[in-house]
Amino acid sequence: MTSLIPNPRVLHKLVLVTVLALALASCGKKGENTGSADSTATDSTSLAAADGSMESEGENYGGDAQAASSGDSSAAKPKRERSTTVNACRAVRADLVRPVVAEGRVRARHSAEIHTEVAGKIMQIAVEEGQRVKRGQLMLKIDDREYEMAAEEARARYLQALSLLTIEDEDVDTALVANARDMRDQLADLERLEQSGKITRDERLAREIALDVQALKEGKFRGEIAAARSGVSMARADLERARLNLERTQIRAPFEGVITGLKLSRGEQLKVNQALCTLVDNVNIEAEVGVLEADVGKIASGGAAILAVPALGDTFDVVVDVVSPQFDPETRTCEVLIRLKNEDGRLRPGMFARALIAGERFTDRLLVPREAILMRDGRPLVFKVEDGRAKWLYVEVGQSNDHMVEITSVLQGGTLEPDDRVIVSDHLTLAHDAKIKVRKTVPVGDPWIRASASESTQGN
Repeated sequence: MTSLIPNPRVLHKLVLVTVLALALASCGKKGENTGSADSTATDSTSLAAADGSMESEGENYGGDAQAASSGDSSAAKPKRERSTTVNACRAVRADLVRPVVAEGRVRARHSAEIHTEVAGKIMQIAVEEGQRVKRGQLMLKIDDREYEMAAEEARARYLQALSLLTIEDEDVDTALVANARDMRDQLADLERLEQSGKITRDERLAREIALDVQALKEGKFRGEIAAARSGVSMARADLERARLNLERTQIRAPFEGVITGLKLSRGEQLKVNQALCTLVDNVNIEAEVGVLEADVGKIASGGAAILAVPALGDTFDVVVDVVSPQFDPETRTCEVLIRLKNEDGRLRPGMFARALIAGERFTDRLLVPREAILMRDGRPLVFKVEDGRAKWLYVEVGQSNDHMVEITSVLQGGTLEPDDRVIVSDHLTLAHDAKIKVRKTVPVGDPWIRASASESTQGN
């Protein structure tokens, strides 16, 4: 039977070989450590830094996770989209009017300096400076006692002459009436013939002379001759003149207006044809404006116009009443009159006025405000309001005036219809599909479109 215990000598040799191998290995490692000490240190430092970095990242990761789990909105939600606040205006389908601009002043249609027609002392001043008077209203009264006596004397002379005529021919009154009626009818026939162009003026005068001669031969002027011989005709003329002078002692307003320039006192002695005051009609007024020679052919009497008065900050819808057939050779302008009523008295003669007279008219056009048109890469576009977004539309434009531009077609981006809203402010840097908030929808600024809309509303 073989023993499993090793031989002691063999075991001793194995132990020695093992110890020797370990000693040799130990010597080799010491040499290697001496040559690479720095690199080992660097590696250790790098590892330590890496370990620290990992540790730091681990801490941050834990912090982010903790923040996310705690419900931080800045980390969990996307950024909110900002909106731009703008003004908008509606596109309209209407007539585009290109007006003719003319400037001038407001003046009174009726203005008169009042003068005396008879001399005398002022007995009554019935008006004051700045007072408004009606037609026929008494303004001033002159002492009329001498004129009343003159009228009575003239009447007495007339009655005396008439009595002499009556004694001479009892039928004179009938003859006077019959002859006067007959002659009046014949003269009226001659005047109608002249007005119709059938006879000339010289022919009419010759026929009138022939009628007078024939009437004299037939005794038709017997009554007139008797009246002249008895002095009735002269006395009658004197009586009418005396009555007229008596009426002239009461100075009345020839038309409705306002008194200005009144500087008289009661008791003052007046001369014939002395200036008393000026009467100005400030209700029936007119604007006198000058239209350039090149623009006269675009306007006509009866055409629509808008009169702007900067002093009042207001405009008036009016029409052209008179277009002068002549030009001012110095200014090369044509005078145009625009008449209107000034019931509230706001307009005053002498005020500056600017008239916009309807010139060229382009009917039934799709229009947007001029402010809505932008240029991008040399192409016109408008921003249309759609579902809270700014949608760009590249368009083709046509006619225009100071306020509106015609859209002839939409080239790209969608459609544009009347009543669609387009952006007119804060849109220079807007992008397509930008979120917007409409501050307000402003009305159309074109006065011609506003006037048309007003007329349609009143008609309905």
